[in-house]
Amino acid sequence: MIQSEEYFKMLRSWNLDDLVDHIMNTHHAYLKANYPLILKLIDKLEGTTQNEVIKQIKVLFTEFTDDLAIHLVKEEEVLFPYFKKLAESKSAGSKVEAASFGTLSRPIEMMEEEHDDSHDIMDKIKELTNNFTAPHDAEPSIHFLYFKLKEFDEDLDTHHELENNLLFTKASVLEQELEVK
Repeated sequence: MIQSEEYFKMLRSWNLDDLVDHIMNTHHAYLKANYPLILKLIDKLEGTTQNEVIKQIKVLFTEFTDDLAIHLVKEEEVLFPYFKKLAESKSAGSKVEAASFGTLSRPIEMMEEEHDDSHDIMDKIKELTNNFTAPHDAEPSIHFLYFKLKEFDEDLDTHHELENNLLFTKASVLEQELEVK
């Protein structure tokens, strides 16, 4: 699911609120739909010949999804509504009050650190799974799990690139432009 440069170019031209909606409706929705499926696959495969690798994947992916659930709440219930307020304020030509957390610099820094942490976990899973390549003689369910993990990792890369390099930048620039203090 690695996206083309045209995809990112198109999204660069979007307003902040449209970009928030796109990320939530595309990437957050994908994560929420797929991480339970992957966890079910892992649970199903715990008793297979690849048991040790599956157990390690389960520990890592469970840690990842526990952190992910909290991370998504912070974005969807705190940051993204503030981003939308900034966009509305710009459209209306009105002032916006500073958020309860102050300016965006520290919350964005925290989100980016959490993105890095999630990539570290996925990198460990990638290493455990030989770059998401199931053993040749593995049962079809293991091949499917590795396929889903690879797809998940690719979406996560695109998702975080959009947030770190586009969404957060647009929001920070708009906050400065509106002189929120």
